[in-house]
Amino acid sequence: MASSTAEPYRGPSLGRPPALSVPGPRSGPRTGADNQFDFGVGGAFPPRPTGNLMEQVRQGALTAAQSEAAAASRLMGDGAAVDGYARIHLDHLKPSPPIPGAPTSLTDYTSSIPDVAPAQAYAYFVRHPSAVFEAAGIRVRPATAALVDGAKLFLEEKGFPPVWAPITVRLEPGANTLHITTLDGHPLRGTNRFVFAEDGAGGTQVRQYSAFQGSSPATSVGMTLMDPIERQHDIWRAVHAHLHDTLRPR
Repeated sequence: MASSTAEPYRGPSLGRPPALSVPGPRSGPRTGADNQFDFGVGGAFPPRPTGNLMEQVRQGALTAAQSEAAAASRLMGDGAAVDGYARIHLDHLKPSPPIPGAPTSLTDYTSSIPDVAPAQAYAYFVRHPSAVFEAAGIRVRPATAALVDGAKLFLEEKGFPPVWAPITVRLEPGANTLHITTLDGHPLRGTNRFVFAEDGAGGTQVRQYSAFQGSSPATSVGMTLMDPIERQHDIWRAVHAHLHDTLRPR
């Protein structure tokens, strides 16, 4: 279960991903597969906008601009122009983790991958981010073959309205841990920490620690018009399922 306070997810970058033989993405679900996905929530729900008024206005303006870019992306499709714009825009965005001391929504997600080593599960996520997120209906912009430490990316949500949710990635290969932190203009201020650990039976336990707050009044509007929290649960449920279904020996 989640604790009552948000954890600061910091630590050194520890070099390159391990040189493992990692399978590529597979098509189709494993019928009846059970990865024991579960989650517990804590902290402050629903997430409320945090930061002073000027900061909330700034974040809201960036969110609106990125939503317009997402809509244009849906019309233009894949291409160098869209990816080029995404790179230029991302370059100006800074991390926006939860503000310490402010009410924070917390979720702990867990799942299992039997007969797969933690280093292998971690390496797959790092080497196949597009396949991992596409399992949840999310496109990575700009297109990327693998995650690198410090990478900045948009996660494109094609719903209505479409959203470009900017993130940055920090890798800890020595600890089989991957950190995702939101960037300016993301509808939420937050962090997701994925820890791939031994389960004591020759497999992997996936633990995902999620901590987030609202970034602007747009958060409250979204809570009224849609159900973004359930959508978050659906996204991470699909990500955990993809890791299980792809990596578990058949």
